[in-house]
Amino acid sequence: MSREENTSEKEQVKTFLLLCLKNWHYFVISIIICIVLAVIYVKIKKPVWEIDARVSLTDDDSFVKSGSLSSSKSVMSALGMGSSGGQNIEDESKKMASHGFTRRMVKNLDLNINYVQSKVWGIIRKQLYDQSPVIISSDPAIPDTLNVLLEFIIDVKKDDAADVKLKLYKETIGKYTINTFPAEIETPFGKFTLSKSTFYDGFEKPFKIKALFTSYDFMAQLYMAQMTIDFEKKNSDLINLTINHENPAFAKRILREVINVYDSKWNEYKDILSDKTSAFIDDRLKTVESDLGNVDSDIENFKDKNKLTDIKADVTFYFEVNAKLQSQLVEAETQSKLIDIIYDFVNSDEHKNSLIPFSTTTLDPSLAEAVNKYNDALLTRNDWVNNSSITSSALQSADKQIEAQRQNMVQSLVNIKKGMQITLAELRDKEKGIDSRIGNIPSVERQYVNLKREQEIQQTVYLFLVEKREEVMLKAVSLMPKLRVIDEPYTINTPVSPSPKKVALLVLVFGGFFFPIAAIYSIPFIRNYLRNRKK
Repeated sequence: MSREENTSEKEQVKTFLLLCLKNWHYFVISIIICIVLAVIYVKIKKPVWEIDARVSLTDDDSFVKSGSLSSSKSVMSALGMGSSGGQNIEDESKKMASHGFTRRMVKNLDLNINYVQSKVWGIIRKQLYDQSPVIISSDPAIPDTLNVLLEFIIDVKKDDAADVKLKLYKETIGKYTINTFPAEIETPFGKFTLSKSTFYDGFEKPFKIKALFTSYDFMAQLYMAQMTIDFEKKNSDLINLTINHENPAFAKRILREVINVYDSKWNEYKDILSDKTSAFIDDRLKTVESDLGNVDSDIENFKDKNKLTDIKADVTFYFEVNAKLQSQLVEAETQSKLIDIIYDFVNSDEHKNSLIPFSTTTLDPSLAEAVNKYNDALLTRNDWVNNSSITSSALQSADKQIEAQRQNMVQSLVNIKKGMQITLAELRDKEKGIDSRIGNIPSVERQYVNLKREQEIQQTVYLFLVEKREEVMLKAVSLMPKLRVIDEPYTINTPVSPSPKKVALLVLVFGGFFFPIAAIYSIPFIRNYLRNRKK
């Protein structure tokens, strides 16, 4: 940079500073005006507060553990319905903040209607929230399908009569006169009912109320933007909820309702799963009870026919020789029947879209992986059903994938069943070999052993199903909610806005620099312009 250019810049800065000093009164006037405006703004602006809450996820299955009957240990390892996997805190927090959950909260609290009281020709407006003297209700289908914002202006007179205007996009589309409350009005969008609330008598008449009526979906999107629901860390079970609002009491109701909606959705899912599982188990119990009763009757008739009294003493030698083989046969046939139970559940059209309440990890690793993927796909599909933003084509695609997975599982069960039948055939061949070596045992005793073995199999399956039914019933009547409240909604002491620091900074920037400089350069220009016009 040359010496002349440097000197020129210094002269420009000097000229600018002298101009500011010459017009110092502009800075004083601007600062005073901005301070006055800032004080007025702080006085009339209603403070916005931050309301926080904290909850913890509980393990719903942790209080119910699988029983351990000695005769059914292998059965429990095969089906393990009481097992509990870990919870994904990130997924659960996203569910709580999702559109579907927020929409239900909006619907439960009627947040699709916003009431505002106007005073002094509409200059002063007061948000009424849930304390409006007049409330609007409609058919549930209207806020479910409405895609516009309706504005009801309710002007209540001293004699309790009222004039109502309906506006759409600032244009009046209907005028109504109400003599008494409650009153129904017919609009192009359907029938609405205006009624008095418990706060009506406390309002001084006349008064004017403006009610903004829109859809649940629209308000759900607004509240999703206002609320923050997030987890502390992935290896924790804590979820933090935050919302900024002018009315702390009303904001606390919103956060409590968010928690209640999550718990209610969980209870609905748990009840559906419990009902379907109980119905399936009850149906299987009827079949097993019938089979067990038939076996008991066959043993009783067999004893009477052959005049047998102490069968155990007669076949002691047989049990000693065949103890190990019979144990293997009982185990194999029990497993075979359990595979049939799982196959019936998966192959049933009634349970086509039901979560598989069984764990088959001990039977075959590939089948366990298929079950887990199938259940995950079903959970995703059920969430999509409740999410209005998911298209029908996406749901149809998900249904096709789920059906393909179900067919793969059915085929896997068929293959495992075939393998089990081969194992049973090998065990029975061994049994025939032993029978040929101990052929001196009377045929009556051998028939009794077969009947006794069938009875033991049916008893094992029966005890297992009874135990599972009791476990499902315990879970169904559990009073433990999914969320445990750690911190009830509370208000942070310092308001979020207006912030004194931000207001002071704006006063300094605009009052101390922007407005005075603009006045210094614009006022002479305006004066010259006016002089030229006079000439």
